[in-house]
Amino acid sequence: MSESIHSKPIKNSLPKSHRDLVEKLVAENKSTPTAPTVLGQWLVWLVFSLLAVALTLSLIGPQFELQERLTDLSSGGFLLLAFVLAAFTARMGIASSMPDYRPRTAPRVIAGILILFLFSMPFLFFETSALAQALARDRADEWFCARTMVLVALPTWLILGWMASRNASFHPRWTGAWLGVSAFLLGAGTIQLHCARWETCHMLVDHLMPMLTLIFLPIWIGGYWFARWRK
Repeated sequence: MSESIHSKPIKNSLPKSHRDLVEKLVAENKSTPTAPTVLGQWLVWLVFSLLAVALTLSLIGPQFELQERLTDLSSGGFLLLAFVLAAFTARMGIASSMPDYRPRTAPRVIAGILILFLFSMPFLFFETSALAQALARDRADEWFCARTMVLVALPTWLILGWMASRNASFHPRWTGAWLGVSAFLLGAGTIQLHCARWETCHMLVDHLMPMLTLIFLPIWIGGYWFARWRK
């Protein structure tokens, strides 16, 4: 007898007017949406990035010897490293925007070493060229590669920033740095799929150096954007 009494829903023991009020509140109350996971947000970035790369190449076209470059150890390795680093830093940026994120030294050291190696690859594996000659060709091309690289990086950073801004980051500048590096690396890899100039100075000046010269922007903007939730 006692079990049947305790097993009855609490609302059934209330007066009818109270039961009606409870049922009305439950019907009107919307369930709280589940917070997106790091993996889920990273997969959204992955799909968007693949679409961005495909759209860019459909507009500007891949280089005529792309298949040979992809199968070559040095050029294929450069492209692979650029895209893998873009994916890794994107995931780290999303993870750092989560409230339960605990900064760790190892991912930063690994990313730093791999980025340094990426910057050294033009010196180690590709033909050298005079800086003045590379700058002259860039001016003649109206800095097409650098502009395209930034145009690919910008929407990628915006979609990453939009997702990260909803996560309540306690490390907003680190989040901005991770996401900025990811966006620039994706842009560098994308433009290298199009550009057939595998020359040291051109690759550094047009494809890689914009990341070093403009990285302060996502860090500075991220310090405000990703900390807005505190207000």
